[in-house]
Amino acid sequence: MPHCLLDVLPAELFYIIFNYFWAHEILTTFSNVSPYLDSILVSYSSYQVNFKSILRPHFDLICRILRPDQIVLLILSDSDDTPCQAELFLSHFQIGSLTRLQSLTLHEIERRSLMNILEQINRFNQNFQLSLDNCDIQVLLSIQVPSQLRYLKINKSDPQLAMYYRSRFSLNFQSDLRAFVRICKNTPQLQLLNIHCDNTSIINGSLLELEQLTCLVLKIES
Repeated sequence: MPHCLLDVLPAELFYIIFNYFWAHEILTTFSNVSPYLDSILVSYSSYQVNFKSILRPHFDLICRILRPDQIVLLILSDSDDTPCQAELFLSHFQIGSLTRLQSLTLHEIERRSLMNILEQINRFNQNFQLSLDNCDIQVLLSIQVPSQLRYLKINKSDPQLAMYYRSRFSLNFQSDLRAFVRICKNTPQLQLLNIHCDNTSIINGSLLELEQLTCLVLKIES
């Protein structure tokens, strides 16, 4: 069998290179090139998985080859290009088994799958980030936000509902009083709050829920 020239390179160099590519790009490029490279693919533990607009063969390849503990970033999408993708992914992996996951982005996820995923992230032991893009916000409001969450971004197509929690946590909030009240009740660990609103009445009373709050930034638009 001809010797592969890439086999002379140290595994650490490939790890650095892999950090700049999506998981499906890595696997389709380096799989079955040589036993040495295959062993590197198995040992690499920082795969970034982007399933948004991905081809089905690439989706199947990732689910077949990767272990849950190799995934540090995951993007799931139930958009028109990838319908029912979250449900299919959950048939291969339980979100709770992604023990090294650092960042999770959910795009237009169907309500049942979204509820399943959000219930499982409450079992995470590691710190992580969560982004919800055009998902049903009411599902999030019905659960206790886990203390391990270090960054939460919520982006709805509805211009009246756009929220960001960051650090632990900071919130950029507009217009939805009911959502704001419920979020304050669900995030008693909130320490930093950044509010962007057009009416100070939305914060009255709700701030009393935030017993650990140490910093408040308030921007009011007329």
